[in-house]
Amino acid sequence: MFMSLEISSSSSTDRDITAARQADVVAFLHRAPFALDAYRLGFLPGFREDCGYQQTQYQDLNIPVGMLDNDFRDPDLARYVARFFEYEPKVGVIGDVYEGDDVDEYVAAAREIQASYPDAELVIVPKCREVIDTIPNDLVLGYSRGYADRLAHEFSEPTDWRGRRVHILGGSPLKQWDVIQQLTRPTLTDDPPADIVGLDWNGLHRGAQFGEFWTADGWDDSGRDASHVTVRKTVRHSLAHIKAFWQSHGVWPDSTPHNDTLEIEYEGPSPTDLNSAACTECEANVWTTQRGPFIAEYDTGVLCGYCSYECYFSHRHRNNLEEIASEQSVYIPPA
Repeated sequence: MFMSLEISSSSSTDRDITAARQADVVAFLHRAPFALDAYRLGFLPGFREDCGYQQTQYQDLNIPVGMLDNDFRDPDLARYVARFFEYEPKVGVIGDVYEGDDVDEYVAAAREIQASYPDAELVIVPKCREVIDTIPNDLVLGYSRGYADRLAHEFSEPTDWRGRRVHILGGSPLKQWDVIQQLTRPTLTDDPPADIVGLDWNGLHRGAQFGEFWTADGWDDSGRDASHVTVRKTVRHSLAHIKAFWQSHGVWPDSTPHNDTLEIEYEGPSPTDLNSAACTECEANVWTTQRGPFIAEYDTGVLCGYCSYECYFSHRHRNNLEEIASEQSVYIPPA
Protein backbone atom coordinates (compact mmCIF):
# COMPACT_ATOMS: atom_id res chain seq x y z
CA MET A 1 0.00 0.00 0.00
CA PHE A 2 1.42 3.36 -1.03
CA MET A 3 0.78 6.64 0.72
CA SER A 4 -0.33 9.45 -1.58
CA LEU A 5 2.00 12.44 -1.70
CA GLU A 6 -0.73 14.70 -3.02
CA ILE A 7 -1.21 17.64 -0.71
CA SER A 8 -4.71 18.68 0.19
CA SER A 9 -4.97 22.33 1.16
CA SER A 10 -7.42 24.00 3.50
CA SER A 11 -9.62 26.89 2.47
CA SER A 12 -7.39 29.28 4.43
CA THR A 13 -4.33 27.94 2.62
CA ASP A 14 -6.10 28.36 -0.71
CA ARG A 15 -6.86 31.97 0.17
CA ASP A 16 -3.25 32.57 1.16
CA ILE A 17 -1.99 31.13 -2.12
CA THR A 18 -4.49 33.12 -4.17
CA ALA A 19 -3.41 36.32 -2.45
CA ALA A 20 0.28 35.45 -2.80
CA ARG A 21 -0.05 34.86 -6.54
CA GLN A 22 -1.78 38.14 -7.34
CA ALA A 23 0.84 40.69 -8.30
CA ASP A 24 0.78 44.37 -7.45
CA VAL A 25 2.31 45.25 -10.82
CA VAL A 26 2.91 43.68 -14.21
CA ALA A 27 5.51 45.85 -15.88
CA PHE A 28 6.55 46.41 -19.49
CA LEU A 29 9.80 48.26 -20.11
CA HIS A 30 10.14 49.77 -23.57
CA ARG A 31 10.27 53.02 -25.52
CA ALA A 32 7.40 55.06 -26.93
CA PRO A 33 4.99 54.34 -28.52
CA PHE A 34 5.07 50.75 -27.20
CA ALA A 35 5.25 51.89 -23.58
CA LEU A 36 2.19 54.08 -24.15
CA ASP A 37 0.18 51.15 -25.51
CA ALA A 38 1.19 49.01 -22.53
CA TYR A 39 0.26 51.81 -20.13
CA ARG A 40 -3.19 52.10 -21.68
CA LEU A 41 -3.69 48.35 -21.23
CA GLY A 42 -2.84 48.59 -17.53
CA PHE A 43 0.82 47.54 -17.50
CA LEU A 44 3.27 49.47 -15.36
CA PRO A 45 5.52 51.27 -17.87
CA GLY A 46 9.20 51.93 -17.40
CA PHE A 47 12.68 51.60 -18.83
CA ARG A 48 16.28 50.78 -18.03
CA GLU A 49 18.23 53.67 -16.55
CA ASP A 50 20.35 54.12 -19.70
CA CYS A 51 17.42 54.08 -22.15
CA GLY A 52 14.39 56.28 -21.47
CA TYR A 53 11.16 56.39 -23.48
CA GLN A 54 12.89 58.01 -26.50
CA GLN A 55 9.84 60.25 -26.87
CA THR A 56 11.23 63.36 -28.55
CA GLN A 57 8.86 62.91 -31.51
CA TYR A 58 5.79 63.28 -29.30
CA GLN A 59 4.31 66.51 -27.99
CA ASP A 60 2.90 66.54 -24.46
CA LEU A 61 3.67 62.87 -23.89
CA ASN A 62 3.97 62.27 -20.17
CA ILE A 63 4.11 58.55 -19.46
CA PRO A 64 5.00 58.02 -15.80
CA VAL A 65 8.16 56.06 -15.06
CA GLY A 66 6.58 53.23 -13.11
CA MET A 67 9.62 50.96 -13.02
CA LEU A 68 13.30 51.83 -13.34
CA ASP A 69 15.69 48.98 -14.07
CA ASN A 70 19.44 49.24 -13.61
CA ASP A 71 22.01 48.98 -16.38
CA PHE A 72 23.22 45.51 -15.43
CA ARG A 73 25.99 45.58 -18.05
CA ASP A 74 27.54 48.68 -16.48
CA PRO A 75 26.32 48.81 -12.87
CA ASP A 76 26.93 51.92 -10.79
CA LEU A 77 25.01 52.30 -7.53
CA ALA A 78 25.59 56.04 -7.15
CA ARG A 79 24.41 56.65 -10.70
CA TYR A 80 21.34 54.48 -10.21
CA VAL A 81 20.34 56.29 -7.02
CA ALA A 82 20.68 59.60 -8.86
CA ARG A 83 18.50 58.27 -11.69
CA PHE A 84 15.91 57.09 -9.17
CA PHE A 85 15.69 60.56 -7.64
CA GLU A 86 15.38 62.02 -11.14
CA TYR A 87 12.56 59.74 -12.36
CA GLU A 88 10.83 58.84 -9.06
CA PRO A 89 9.54 55.40 -10.12
CA LYS A 90 7.17 53.20 -8.15
CA VAL A 91 9.45 50.15 -8.55
CA GLY A 92 13.24 50.26 -8.63
CA VAL A 93 15.54 47.36 -9.48
CA ILE A 94 18.70 48.49 -7.74
CA GLY A 95 21.07 45.84 -9.01
CA ASP A 96 22.52 42.32 -9.00
CA VAL A 97 24.46 41.04 -5.99
CA TYR A 98 26.94 38.23 -6.65
CA GLU A 99 28.69 37.99 -3.28
CA GLY A 100 27.45 38.16 0.30
CA ASP A 101 30.06 40.80 1.11
CA ASP A 102 28.44 43.17 -1.40
CA VAL A 103 24.95 43.11 0.11
CA ASP A 104 25.53 45.97 2.55
CA GLU A 105 26.25 48.58 -0.11
CA TYR A 106 23.09 47.66 -2.04
CA VAL A 107 21.01 47.77 1.12
CA ALA A 108 22.55 51.16 1.94
CA ALA A 109 21.49 52.43 -1.49
CA ALA A 110 17.98 51.14 -0.83
CA ARG A 111 17.87 52.90 2.54
CA GLU A 112 19.00 56.15 0.94
CA ILE A 113 16.11 55.93 -1.51
CA GLN A 114 13.61 54.87 1.16
CA ALA A 115 14.44 57.93 3.25
CA SER A 116 12.84 60.09 0.53
CA TYR A 117 10.50 57.55 -1.08
CA PRO A 118 9.22 55.28 1.71
CA ASP A 119 6.49 53.72 -0.46
CA ALA A 120 8.79 52.66 -3.31
CA GLU A 121 9.19 48.95 -3.99
CA LEU A 122 12.94 48.37 -4.11
CA VAL A 123 14.30 45.20 -5.66
CA ILE A 124 17.70 43.63 -5.08
CA VAL A 125 18.60 40.68 -7.31
CA PRO A 126 20.50 37.79 -5.64
CA LYS A 127 22.98 36.04 -7.89
CA CYS A 128 24.03 33.37 -5.41
CA ARG A 129 22.21 31.39 -2.73
CA GLU A 130 24.06 33.02 0.16
CA VAL A 131 22.75 36.47 -0.77
CA ILE A 132 19.05 35.56 -0.54
CA ASP A 133 18.88 35.34 3.25
CA THR A 134 21.19 38.32 3.70
CA ILE A 135 18.80 40.80 2.07
CA PRO A 136 16.40 42.34 4.65
CA ASN A 137 12.79 41.14 4.52
CA ASP A 138 11.35 44.58 3.78
CA LEU A 139 13.16 44.64 0.42
CA VAL A 140 11.93 42.71 -2.62
CA LEU A 141 13.98 39.84 -4.02
CA GLY A 142 14.48 39.88 -7.78
CA TYR A 143 14.07 36.38 -9.26
CA SER A 144 16.01 36.26 -12.54
CA ARG A 145 14.15 34.21 -15.14
CA GLY A 146 14.84 35.98 -18.43
CA TYR A 147 17.95 37.29 -20.13
CA ALA A 148 20.70 37.15 -17.50
CA ASP A 149 24.14 35.69 -16.91
CA ARG A 150 22.90 33.68 -13.92
CA LEU A 151 19.28 32.59 -13.54
CA ALA A 152 17.70 32.06 -10.13
CA HIS A 153 16.91 28.37 -10.62
CA GLU A 154 20.56 27.69 -11.45
CA PHE A 155 21.78 28.47 -7.93
CA SER A 156 18.75 28.10 -5.66
CA GLU A 157 15.73 26.00 -4.75
CA PRO A 158 12.11 27.20 -4.61
CA THR A 159 12.17 26.87 -0.81
CA ASP A 160 14.88 29.55 -0.65
CA TRP A 161 12.39 32.15 -1.88
CA ARG A 162 9.34 31.15 0.15
CA GLY A 163 8.09 33.61 2.72
CA ARG A 164 9.74 36.47 0.83
CA ARG A 165 8.38 39.20 -1.42
CA VAL A 166 9.47 38.43 -4.98
CA HIS A 167 9.55 40.23 -8.33
CA ILE A 168 10.09 37.88 -11.29
CA LEU A 169 12.48 39.47 -13.77
CA GLY A 170 12.00 38.34 -17.34
CA GLY A 171 10.99 35.08 -18.92
CA SER A 172 7.86 34.47 -20.96
CA PRO A 173 4.53 34.30 -19.09
CA LEU A 174 4.54 30.49 -19.29
CA LYS A 175 7.98 30.35 -17.67
CA GLN A 176 6.95 32.93 -15.09
CA TRP A 177 3.75 31.03 -14.28
CA ASP A 178 5.83 27.91 -13.66
CA VAL A 179 7.97 29.88 -11.20
CA ILE A 180 4.91 31.33 -9.48
CA GLN A 181 3.48 27.85 -8.96
CA GLN A 182 6.79 26.53 -7.60
CA LEU A 183 7.08 29.38 -5.12
CA THR A 184 3.48 29.36 -3.89
CA ARG A 185 1.99 25.84 -4.07
CA PRO A 186 1.30 23.89 -0.84
CA THR A 187 4.21 21.84 0.50
CA LEU A 188 4.50 18.85 2.82
CA THR A 189 6.41 21.02 5.28
CA ASP A 190 3.85 23.86 5.22
CA ASP A 191 6.34 26.39 3.88
CA PRO A 192 4.73 29.82 3.48
CA PRO A 193 4.24 30.91 -0.13
CA ALA A 194 6.36 33.62 -1.65
CA ASP A 195 4.47 36.88 -2.14
CA ILE A 196 4.63 37.63 -5.88
CA VAL A 197 4.60 41.42 -5.85
CA GLY A 198 5.55 41.97 -9.48
CA LEU A 199 6.81 40.62 -12.77
CA ASP A 200 7.97 41.93 -16.12
CA TRP A 201 8.94 40.66 -19.55
CA ASN A 202 10.04 42.69 -22.54
CA GLY A 203 10.58 39.98 -25.15
CA LEU A 204 7.69 40.89 -27.45
CA HIS A 205 9.40 43.24 -29.86
CA ARG A 206 11.79 40.69 -31.34
CA GLY A 207 8.97 38.40 -32.44
CA ALA A 208 6.85 41.34 -33.60
CA GLN A 209 9.53 42.35 -36.10
CA PHE A 210 8.78 39.08 -37.89
CA GLY A 211 5.00 39.42 -37.63
CA GLU A 212 4.72 37.08 -34.63
CA PHE A 213 2.70 37.73 -31.49
CA TRP A 214 2.65 35.89 -28.17
CA THR A 215 -0.25 33.67 -27.10
CA ALA A 216 -0.70 31.16 -24.29
CA ASP A 217 -0.26 28.43 -26.94
CA GLY A 218 3.02 29.84 -28.23
CA TRP A 219 4.10 32.35 -30.85
CA ASP A 220 1.55 32.95 -33.61
CA ASP A 221 2.99 33.99 -36.98
CA SER A 222 -0.32 34.69 -38.71
CA GLY A 223 0.64 38.35 -39.04
CA ARG A 224 3.85 37.62 -40.91
CA ASP A 225 2.38 38.02 -44.39
CA ALA A 226 -0.34 40.55 -43.55
CA SER A 227 0.53 43.90 -45.10
CA HIS A 228 -1.73 45.83 -42.71
CA VAL A 229 -0.08 44.47 -39.54
CA THR A 230 2.64 46.73 -38.14
CA VAL A 231 5.20 46.03 -35.45
CA ARG A 232 3.31 48.30 -33.09
CA LYS A 233 0.02 46.50 -33.69
CA THR A 234 1.70 43.13 -33.21
CA VAL A 235 3.28 44.16 -29.90
CA ARG A 236 -0.05 45.55 -28.73
CA HIS A 237 -1.74 42.26 -29.68
CA SER A 238 0.84 40.34 -27.63
CA LEU A 239 0.31 42.65 -24.66
CA ALA A 240 -3.44 42.02 -24.78
CA HIS A 241 -2.83 38.25 -24.81
CA ILE A 242 -0.45 38.54 -21.85
CA LYS A 243 -2.97 40.56 -19.87
CA ALA A 244 -5.69 37.98 -20.56
CA PHE A 245 -3.30 35.17 -19.57
CA TRP A 246 -2.51 36.73 -16.20
CA GLN A 247 -6.15 37.57 -15.58
CA SER A 248 -7.12 33.94 -16.18
CA HIS A 249 -4.54 32.80 -13.60
CA GLY A 250 -5.42 35.39 -10.96
CA VAL A 251 -2.07 37.17 -11.25
CA TRP A 252 -3.17 40.43 -12.90
CA PRO A 253 -3.37 43.27 -10.33
CA ASP A 254 -6.68 44.55 -8.98
CA SER A 255 -5.64 48.12 -9.69
CA THR A 256 -3.48 49.36 -12.56
CA PRO A 257 -1.91 52.67 -13.65
CA HIS A 258 -4.24 52.86 -16.66
CA ASN A 259 -5.42 56.36 -17.53
CA ASP A 260 -8.19 56.68 -20.11
CA THR A 261 -7.67 60.44 -20.40
CA LEU A 262 -4.08 60.22 -21.64
CA GLU A 263 -3.85 61.98 -24.98
CA ILE A 264 -0.72 62.83 -26.91
CA GLU A 265 0.11 64.64 -30.10
CA TYR A 266 2.72 63.11 -32.34
CA GLU A 267 5.28 65.43 -33.89
CA GLY A 268 6.85 64.00 -37.02
CA PRO A 269 10.56 63.84 -37.81
CA SER A 270 12.58 66.83 -38.98
CA PRO A 271 16.00 67.26 -40.63
CA THR A 272 17.59 68.01 -37.25
CA ASP A 273 16.82 64.43 -36.18
CA LEU A 274 19.18 62.87 -38.74
CA ASN A 275 22.39 61.37 -37.39
CA SER A 276 23.90 60.59 -40.80
CA ALA A 277 24.20 62.45 -44.09
CA ALA A 278 24.11 59.21 -46.11
CA CYS A 279 20.90 58.23 -47.89
CA THR A 280 19.64 54.98 -46.38
CA GLU A 281 18.89 53.60 -49.85
CA CYS A 282 21.74 54.74 -52.12
CA GLU A 283 24.24 56.33 -49.66
CA ALA A 284 24.28 59.66 -51.52
CA ASN A 285 24.65 62.78 -49.38
CA VAL A 286 21.12 63.88 -48.50
CA TRP A 287 22.25 67.46 -47.85
CA THR A 288 23.66 68.04 -51.32
CA THR A 289 20.36 67.52 -53.15
CA GLN A 290 18.37 70.49 -54.38
CA ARG A 291 15.48 69.96 -51.96
CA GLY A 292 17.22 68.45 -48.96
CA PRO A 293 16.50 65.19 -47.11
CA PHE A 294 13.29 63.17 -47.10
CA ILE A 295 12.86 61.53 -43.67
CA ALA A 296 10.71 58.67 -42.40
CA GLU A 297 10.28 57.27 -38.89
CA TYR A 298 9.21 53.63 -38.84
CA ASP A 299 7.45 51.63 -36.15
CA THR A 300 10.59 49.55 -35.71
CA GLY A 301 12.06 52.64 -34.05
CA VAL A 302 14.39 53.44 -36.94
CA LEU A 303 14.57 56.92 -38.45
CA CYS A 304 15.88 57.02 -42.04
CA GLY A 305 16.98 59.85 -44.30
CA TYR A 306 16.76 59.75 -48.11
CA CYS A 307 18.08 61.89 -50.93
CA SER A 308 14.82 61.60 -52.91
CA TYR A 309 11.25 60.41 -52.70
CA GLU A 310 12.14 57.55 -55.03
CA CYS A 311 14.77 56.27 -52.59
CA TYR A 312 12.30 56.55 -49.71
CA PHE A 313 9.60 54.69 -51.62
CA SER A 314 11.96 51.96 -52.83
CA HIS A 315 13.55 51.30 -49.42
CA ARG A 316 10.24 51.36 -47.57
CA HIS A 317 8.47 48.88 -49.85
CA ARG A 318 11.38 46.53 -50.40
CA ASN A 319 11.73 46.11 -46.63
CA ASN A 320 7.98 46.09 -45.84
CA LEU A 321 8.37 49.01 -43.43
CA GLU A 322 5.51 50.87 -41.78
CA GLU A 323 5.57 54.40 -40.40
CA ILE A 324 4.68 55.01 -36.76
CA ALA A 325 1.87 57.43 -37.59
CA SER A 326 1.23 57.09 -41.32
CA GLU A 327 1.99 60.23 -43.34
CA GLN A 328 2.71 62.20 -40.15
CA SER A 329 5.90 60.16 -39.83
CA VAL A 330 7.27 61.30 -43.21
CA TYR A 331 9.05 64.61 -43.69
CA ILE A 332 8.97 65.86 -47.28
CA PRO A 333 11.15 68.91 -47.92
CA PRO A 334 9.58 71.93 -49.60
CA ALA A 335 9.84 72.02 -53.38
